[in-house]
Amino acid sequence: MEDAPPMSAPIALLVITAALSAMMLAIVWSLRRCGLPGVREWCHANFVATLALALFALRGNVPDVLSIVVANAALAWALCMFYAGTVLFCGGRPPWRLLIAGTAGVAMGVVALRYLVDAFAARVSLVSVFHAVLCAGVGITLIRHRPPGRTASHFLTTATFALCFAIAHTARGTMAAMAMLGDSITAPGLNIAFLTLGALVMPALTMGAVLMIHDTLVRRLEAIANTDTLTGVASRKAYEEEAARALALAMRGGPTPALVIIDIDRFKSVNDTWGHAAGDAVLREFARVTGEEIRATDRLARLGGEEFVILLPATGEAEARHVAERVRARAAANPVETLFGTVHYTVSGGVATWRAGESLAQLSARADAALYRAKVGGRNRMVGQSELIDGAAASAPDRTSARDASTV
Repeated sequence: MEDAPPMSAPIALLVITAALSAMMLAIVWSLRRCGLPGVREWCHANFVATLALALFALRGNVPDVLSIVVANAALAWALCMFYAGTVLFCGGRPPWRLLIAGTAGVAMGVVALRYLVDAFAARVSLVSVFHAVLCAGVGITLIRHRPPGRTASHFLTTATFALCFAIAHTARGTMAAMAMLGDSITAPGLNIAFLTLGALVMPALTMGAVLMIHDTLVRRLEAIANTDTLTGVASRKAYEEEAARALALAMRGGPTPALVIIDIDRFKSVNDTWGHAAGDAVLREFARVTGEEIRATDRLARLGGEEFVILLPATGEAEARHVAERVRARAAANPVETLFGTVHYTVSGGVATWRAGESLAQLSARADAALYRAKVGGRNRMVGQSELIDGAAASAPDRTSARDASTV
C-alpha cells in the first residue's frame, strides 16, 4: 500500500480546528436547555463555523465556490451569530438587519474579488476587517455589561480573547492592504500564525461563553439557595453564613452586631380564619414593609414559618431597638388586603447585641428570650436584652410555650 501524501500545515490546522469547533458545539449544545438567552445563537455559530472550516480544509477538492465563497460567507455569519448571542446574553437586542447586510456584503465582495478580479490580498483585507469589527463588538459588549465583583472574571477573559483576535485580524487586514499597494511585509511563518489565530477564534470565544454560562448558572443556584422563595428575603442558610462572618469579624476586634428576632402574633389564627393564602400574603407583605424600614446595611431573613430575623452590623442595643420599633409600628399600621377581606396583624420581637466570646447560638438565645418576654407581656411590642433579668435567656420549654401561645 502506498503512503498517503503528507497533509500541508494549513490544511492540518483547519482540520484540527474544525474538530475542535465540533467539540465546542457539543458542549454548548448540552447547555441549550439552561434557559439563558444567547445560548441557541452560540450553538448556531459553532455549527456554521465547523462547516466553514471543513470547507476551507477541502480547498482544491471541492469547487472554489464552496471552499472560498460559501466558506467565507459561512464563517462571517458564524461570527455574526456569536456576536448576536453575546448581545442577547448581556440583555440586549442584536442588530439583525445590519448583521445580515454585513454577511451579504462579505459574500458579494468575495465573489467580486474572486471571479471579477482575482485579488487574494483584497479578499483577505475585506474578510479580516469584517472579523475584526465583530470580535471588537463582542469584547466591548462583554466589558460594558459585565457583572460586578469577582463574577466579572469570565466576562473579562472572553472579552480579552475577542479584543486580541480583533487586533490580530486588523493587523492581517492592514498587511493585506499594504500588499495590494506593493509594500508587503513578510516574515517566516507569519501567514501560518494569522491562519492559526483566525481558525481559533470560534473555539476560543466559545470556551469563554461556556465559562460565562457556567458562572451564571452557579450564581442562579446560589441565589435560589440563599433566598426564601415565598417572601424573597434571605434564607436561613444565607443569614447564618452572614451572621457567622459578622461574629468572626467582631471576635477580631471589629464592630459588634445585633439581632432582632421577630414573630408575627397569632399567626395560626390568621391561617385558620382567612386561609393559608392570606397567611402567605401577610408573610410577603411583612417582608416587603420591613425591607423598607431597615437600613441598607441590615439583612432581613426568614428563619421559618412566621419567624424572621434582622442582622444589624455595627449596632448597639438602643439603635437596634429603634429599628425594631419602626418595623413593629409599620406592621401594625399596614393591614393586608386579601381576597377574603382585610387582615390586621401585629408583630413582637426580641433584641440582643453580641457579647465577647459569644456564639451565634448564644446570641440568638438571648434575642429569643427577649421575644418570649414580648409575647408574655402582651405582644405587639419589642423587648431588648437589657429588660431581661441579668440578660439571661429563657429556658427552652418557656420559649416553646411562648411560641405555642402565639399561635392561638
